[in-house]
Amino acid sequence: MQIAGGLYRELCETPKWNAQFGSGGRAAAAVSALSPGSTLHTYARDESSPGADELSDLGVRLSRTHSDIAIAFAYFHPLSQPHIEPRPGSFPQQPPIHVSGDVVLRFGFLEGSAIVHAVRAIYDPQTAVRPEPFGANGSTAKRLALVMNELELCRYAGCTDLATAAAKAMSNGDRVTVIVVKRGVRGVTVFERHAEPNTIPAYYSSRVFKIGTGDVFSAVFAYHWGEAGTSAAEAADLASRSVSAYCETMTLPVQTDLLNSREPITGQAPNRIVLHGSTSTIGRRYTLEEARFRLKELGVEVLSPQLDEVPDSFLENAPSLLVADGLSTTEIRRLCATRSHQNIVILDEEQRSDIAALSDLGVTIVPDFASSLYRAAWPRASCRSLDSCGDA
Repeated sequence: MQIAGGLYRELCETPKWNAQFGSGGRAAAAVSALSPGSTLHTYARDESSPGADELSDLGVRLSRTHSDIAIAFAYFHPLSQPHIEPRPGSFPQQPPIHVSGDVVLRFGFLEGSAIVHAVRAIYDPQTAVRPEPFGANGSTAKRLALVMNELELCRYAGCTDLATAAAKAMSNGDRVTVIVVKRGVRGVTVFERHAEPNTIPAYYSSRVFKIGTGDVFSAVFAYHWGEAGTSAAEAADLASRSVSAYCETMTLPVQTDLLNSREPITGQAPNRIVLHGSTSTIGRRYTLEEARFRLKELGVEVLSPQLDEVPDSFLENAPSLLVADGLSTTEIRRLCATRSHQNIVILDEEQRSDIAALSDLGVTIVPDFASSLYRAAWPRASCRSLDSCGDA
């Protein structure tokens, strides 16, 4: 398989992460065992780098186009908006990379573009900010699959209704035959010409490491749909399972032996969450505000008694997320006493012994910020089998 995508430095503060992947590098690593000898076409300043050397060790071939621009993404946590250095738009665009092959996975670049000619192409623009139509730079394909999230597709097609956006994207002359829409905890919707949409579930993981999950999804889908010839729905399902395994292990290539044991996210996800925590310091208040903001991004309505006016009707049967930092054992037990224990997730980054003792009550204790938000936003009935496996 031919892959065109960036090779960028990635840093994360919590959990600690320092790697050279980017969309292209991660995709190539993800499918290196499935598609041995795949080629990554990318921009690079140096002939050798830690990321490039690791890809070579996995059997990935590299085709480099020289660029003096070294790009890095820095995250505070996996759900935060990255700080990108140098700032996008502050550097000149590089000459395009040209890629031809039977199967080509094309990602959007920050520093340039890839002109591809393929029998089957898979295009992930990687941005909702004026995403470039596949054929705008001269790219062609006999069959084209678009892989995007909801916002990217709506921006790509210029309308807000998902089905209308998919129909419009299929009629733009680029020979789009498949559109795969990533919808977070709601899974994936697969649109195909002359067929009803297919819904593919998301799958649980005991830990949620979100950096690069879209890259892994696009790569695994591209291999199965483009190279192995499976149906778009089956390819999307295998990609969704692979994302779950990657979130849990943070390792590549994708561990295919884990895919059959993935559990689908089923049931009714909560539409509202009560968020509790301390605001006694600026750091604790920031954490609480950040949790509220990121939960809203997951599509959940959130109110916090420490930050908001919360009506009694909102509290009724709503699950709770407790941010333990700054809360005493007495305060945590008091909050637990007012809620159904099976509807309580506690974020305990310090892994306190007094909080660990609460696991006997049936509460879910998670030591990682991003994972705790997802555990709170997932359907609780279907989460219980995860609780028996221990928390990440």
